[in-house]
Amino acid sequence: MQDTNTANQGDLIFKLDQDRSWLLENLDKGKWPEIRGELAALERKISKFIISVQENNVDI
Repeated sequence: MQDTNTANQGDLIFKLDQDRSWLLENLDKGKWPEIRGELAALERKISKFIISVQENNVDI
């Protein structure tokens, strides 16, 4: 059984991944060309963070 903190962490990671996916979709559509590089770097960092959390927290 998950404790409240683990469940909340899982929800946060899920929402963060949804936001990351939305960002990537919009970048692929050509939005925000003037800051595309910075947003793409942010998307990659978020992705690496999510993978790291998932690898280190089996309960999620």
